[in-house]
Amino acid sequence: MKKHIILTLIVSFIGMFGLTCIVEAGFGVSPPWVKNNYLTPGSHFEQTVYLSRGNPDQELMAEVTIDAPEIASWLTIEKGLRFPLPEGIKQFPMKVLVDVPADAAYGSYHGYIRVRAISQGQPGQVSTILGARIDVDLVVTEKGYADFKIKGAPFIPDVELGTPMVVLVNIENIGNVRIRPSKVHVDIYDISHKILLRSGDITEMEWVEPFETRQVGGELLMDLGLGEYWADVTVYKDGESLGVYKIHFEVVPYVEKTELSEGEGGEFLSKFFPFIGAGIILLAVSFILVWLEKKKGIFKKKVVRKRRKKKEEIQ
Repeated sequence: MKKHIILTLIVSFIGMFGLTCIVEAGFGVSPPWVKNNYLTPGSHFEQTVYLSRGNPDQELMAEVTIDAPEIASWLTIEKGLRFPLPEGIKQFPMKVLVDVPADAAYGSYHGYIRVRAISQGQPGQVSTILGARIDVDLVVTEKGYADFKIKGAPFIPDVELGTPMVVLVNIENIGNVRIRPSKVHVDIYDISHKILLRSGDITEMEWVEPFETRQVGGELLMDLGLGEYWADVTVYKDGESLGVYKIHFEVVPYVEKTELSEGEGGEFLSKFFPFIGAGIILLAVSFILVWLEKKKGIFKKKVVRKRRKKKEEIQ
């Protein structure tokens, strides 16, 4: 009898342990860290960590705990410390915001962000708890560091005939100083991509601030006729090519811009507003005078009728 009891306990323990491993294996984070080695005092940095579930068959509630006493005030979870993980979504983004104080000392800082995913379950049932840990490793430095990545392929909107071509590049600044491509080289080919028609360089583009990701553009006048073309766009960083991108675009007829812009519309209204206001006031006064005149006429008619009625009664 004792042997059966012991065997039952061992099997139950193994089953519970195995279930726990399956549960833990069904929840994770990617990447499992928030890391930046080039922060400066007063800088702002953002990183997205994806909370992953193998079988998202129900909504869970995420609870976040920041275990980093030295830098806890630097860290913010965009969605808050408690938010739902919707049913049916395997990878849910959680953005971590880092704001370094302006008086932060140079050095390395470490901590953890712990995430629990809780299933409320039915009344009387034990809730399911899944857990994961995110390592936080930050370095505040006085050294300048310039570097960037290209996020996706560059883009060329349709070019109106006779206007400059615009090349748009999505840049992620991973350094602590503002950056931009040193050069963007463009080769234009016919629709068959066999005949080289034009070439040119874009050297003036907008700046991207530290740890910022955004789309920047530059202009290049190519003097092309109507039709479809291919462009080979090469983005350079300090003279080094980051890759060649083959992009299709089209030159379309120029459209005359006749609509007032927002500023022009405001200027138009500001010029003519006094006349419009005076017209409205004049219209209102005219309406009141007409109304009073009608009232006066109705009153006179009533007086005349009363006088006639009195005369008839006297006679």
